[in-house]
Amino acid sequence: MKIIVLTELRRALGDDFGPGEAVTRAEAVHAAPADPDTPGDPGGKTFCGLSTEGMDRHPYSPSRAGQAWYPAGVSRFRCPTCDKALRSL
Repeated sequence: MKIIVLTELRRALGDDFGPGEAVTRAEAVHAAPADPDTPGDPGGKTFCGLSTEGMDRHPYSPSRAGQAWYPAGVSRFRCPTCDKALRSL
């Protein structure tokens, strides 16, 4: 099964609270199965049940069996529910 890694983003005021663009920060990293009709795109829901609409695709993709589904640099943001679901596959 191909896994698509997605980033759930949160827009917030900048640290200076002044006018300008909102700052985008990672809220969580989720996993979704690939869409069966378009394998490069995620299906409609993540493994934790959230809609994938509005999430950004992360360029990381596990390249071999046994490799973590998420990149090491974002491990603190990984969704524990997606993680548990993937471990049970």
